[in-house]
Amino acid sequence: MLRKSILLLALIGLLAGGINAADPYAYVINTSGETLSKINLTTNMVTNNMLTLGSDILSSPNQIIIRDSLAYVLLSVTDEIQIINLKTESTVGWIDLPNGSNPFWMAFYNDQYLYVTLMVDDALVKVDVTIKMIVQTTPIGKSPEGILIYKDRAYVAITAYDFSTYTWGQGKVAVYDLSADTVLSSIEILTSTNPQFVDVDANGIIHCVCTGNYSSVRGTVFLIDPEIEAAFNIVSLGGDPSLLAIGADNKVFLSAGGWAADGEIFSYDAFTYEVYHDSANPIYVDSGAMGIVAFQDTTAFACTFGDRIIRINSNGDKINTYTMGDGPIHVAFDYVPGDANGDWEVNVGDAVYLVNFTFKGGAAPAFPRWRANANGDVSINVGDAVYLVNYAFKGGPAPIIGPLWVN
Repeated sequence: MLRKSILLLALIGLLAGGINAADPYAYVINTSGETLSKINLTTNMVTNNMLTLGSDILSSPNQIIIRDSLAYVLLSVTDEIQIINLKTESTVGWIDLPNGSNPFWMAFYNDQYLYVTLMVDDALVKVDVTIKMIVQTTPIGKSPEGILIYKDRAYVAITAYDFSTYTWGQGKVAVYDLSADTVLSSIEILTSTNPQFVDVDANGIIHCVCTGNYSSVRGTVFLIDPEIEAAFNIVSLGGDPSLLAIGADNKVFLSAGGWAADGEIFSYDAFTYEVYHDSANPIYVDSGAMGIVAFQDTTAFACTFGDRIIRINSNGDKINTYTMGDGPIHVAFDYVPGDANGDWEVNVGDAVYLVNFTFKGGAAPAFPRWRANANGDVSINVGDAVYLVNYAFKGGPAPIIGPLWVN
C-alpha cells in the first residue's frame, strides 16, 4: 500500500505545476543609508533603496527576519520593529519597544511570539506580533545581544558590557524557558570575553562566538551542549569575530571586521572543529566585514562596510559581488514554507520528497529544514507530506512557517 501511495504521489508530482512559486530573493538592510534593498538570486539584479527604514532618521537598522511574505526589521536607535509586506514592498505595521532600550537581536518562537534582546535595559521582551505589543519583560543579564531559539529554550548571549566604564565583565549564555517565560540557568564563559552571538548546528550543539575586548583578549567560539547546559570545547580563532552563520554543509562562517584594509571572514567545521580560516589566514572580502548569512546552497553572503555584498562558496572563493546601499549589515532570504526540496516551488513534488525522506532513506529536506515542517508541529514526517497534498488538491491551509530550529 505504501509503495502504491508513493508511486501515485510521484505521478501526481509530474503532472502538477508549482502551486506557490517564486524567484529567490535576498533582502538587505543598509544600516547607514537606513534603506531596504533586494537581490534577485536568479538574475543577480539588484534593486537598491526600495524602502526607507525607521520612523525617524538615525534609526540604525540591525537585523531582518522574513516570515512568509512579511519582513521584520529591528531598528536599534528608534527602538522599534518595522513590518514590511514584501509583495507590495510597503510598510504595514510597527511594534514599539521601550525608549532608549537599544534593541539588539530578535528570534521567533512561533507565528505569534517574538523575543527581542534589549541591550541597554538588560532585558528580554516577549512580543505578540498579532497585536504588535510587548506582553512580558524579563531581566536577563547585563547588556544582552544575540539570541537563539532552539526547541523550547532561548539562549541569550550576555556580554556583561558596562557602558559607564567601557569594559566587559563575566560573560555568559542565559538559558530561558519559553514555556514558562523564566530564566532557568546561565552558562558562564570563563576563559574569554564578550559573547555576542549564538547559533546551533545540525547535531544540536550551540556555537557561541566571543569577540574579545579588541585588544588583549581575541576571538573564540565556545561549544555548548544544551543537554547538560555546559561548554565542552573551544575553537580559537583570534581577531575580532562577531556574527556567525552555520551553512548547509556544516561550515561555520564568521564576519571579523578588517577595517584598516580588506574585510575578514573566518571559517571552521561545525562537527570536527577544524579551523580553515582564522586571523592568520582569513578570507578577504571588501573592507569591513560587518555581517554574514548562510544560504541554502552552501554559499554565504558577507556584508561589508564598502557597500557591497560578497557571496563566497564554502572554500572562501568569491562567487558574486553586489553593490548595495549605504552600509549593508544583514541579509534574509525569502524561503518558501513547504518547499522541502528547495526549488522555490511548493507542489506535490515536495510531498514525494518528504515521503522518500521518511520511508526510503532519501535526501534530507533542503537547508534550512524548517521549510519542510509544513504543518508546523515541530517535526518533519509523512504528516507534512499529507498536509502538502491537501493544500495542493483539496484546498487545505497553506504551509505554516515552522520554527527555525527544526532539525
